[in-house]
Amino acid sequence: MNHRPLTIGAILAVVTAAGIAHAADTAPSVEDIKAAESDFNKGREAYKATNYVEAAEYFESADSHAPNDRVLELAINARDKAGHIDRAATLAQYGLDTYPNSERVRKVASPLVDRGRAEMLQVTIQCDEACSLLDGTRLVHGAAAQRRVVYLTPGDHTVRAVWSDDRAVSKNVTGKAGESQTLDFRAPPIPKKVELPPPTTGTGAPGMDRGAEQKPFGLPPLYFWIGAGTTAALGGVTVWSGIDTLNNPGKDKVERGCVGQGTSCSLYKDGKAKELRTNLLIGATSVVGVATAIVGLFATDWRGEPEKEEKATAKRGLNVSPWVSYHYGPSIGATGRF
Repeated sequence: MNHRPLTIGAILAVVTAAGIAHAADTAPSVEDIKAAESDFNKGREAYKATNYVEAAEYFESADSHAPNDRVLELAINARDKAGHIDRAATLAQYGLDTYPNSERVRKVASPLVDRGRAEMLQVTIQCDEACSLLDGTRLVHGAAAQRRVVYLTPGDHTVRAVWSDDRAVSKNVTGKAGESQTLDFRAPPIPKKVELPPPTTGTGAPGMDRGAEQKPFGLPPLYFWIGAGTTAALGGVTVWSGIDTLNNPGKDKVERGCVGQGTSCSLYKDGKAKELRTNLLIGATSVVGVATAIVGLFATDWRGEPEKEEKATAKRGLNVSPWVSYHYGPSIGATGRF
C-alpha cells in the first residue's frame, strides 16, 4: 500500500466530492480537517509498519473528524488485516449504507459483509431517535443514526444505545454464527433541570438576603458582665488587702516592734509582703477593668438578637453603655435606660 501524504486541501476536496451530507449534518470545520489530516497521516504510517490495529484506530478517528469514503475504505482494510472480522464487517456495512454510490467502498465492503453474515451474529439495531452504539465498552464507529446493522462475535453481548444529556439504555443479546436478531431502543426523556428559587427576604422580595444585616455583630453582653463581676470581685479583695496592710501589723506597731532591727524585722517584712500583695491586686484589678471596658465599648453587641432588640426597643427604649472609673479605686459597670 503506497499513499502520498493527504493534505488539508486534498481532504477537503475528497470530503466535498464524497457528499458527506450522508454522514454529517454540517461540513467539518477547519480544525476538524486539520485533526483528520493528522490522524490520517499517523494511520498511514502505522499501516506501512503493519500495525493494523493502530492504523484502524487512526483512520476511524480521521473519519470521525471529516467523514469521507476514502478514509473509511482504509479503516475497513486495516480492521480486516488486523483480523477483526466483526468490526471490519460492521464498518463495511456502515460504508455501504453511508456511501451507496461509492465504487471504492463497495469493492472492499461487499465481500466483508457477506463474510460477516456467515461467520458473525448479525444484529439490526433500531432507535426511535438517532443514537450512538457501544458493544460492551467499545464504541461502534459511525455517526449517530436511527438504524444500524452491526456484526458481533458469536456469544453474549451487551449493546448500549446512547443519546444526548447522558441518556443511555442497555440490552443483552446472544446468538450463534450466521444468526440475525433485532434490538429496538427508545430514548429516555430528557431529564428536567431543577431550578432553585431565588433567595427571599422576610417580606418576600426576591433576590435579596438580608441575613447578614440582621445577624448581631460582636460578643454577647454576657462576656461584659462576667468581666465586670470579675473586676468587682478583684476590687473587693484589693480593698480588703489594703485595709489589712494598714492595720495588720500597722505602721505604729512596726515602729515599736522593730526598734534597732532595721529591714530584717519580721513585722517589717510582713508589712512589705502585704503591701506587695495589695499592689499586685490593684494592678490585676486595673488590667481586668480596662479589658472589660474595651470589650463593653467596642466588642459587645448591646442590641442582642434582632427580634429581641426590636421588641425591647419598642417596649422599653433600651439604651446601655458600659463605664470604668478609678476615682475611688478600680470600678466598672454599665448605665442606660430600661
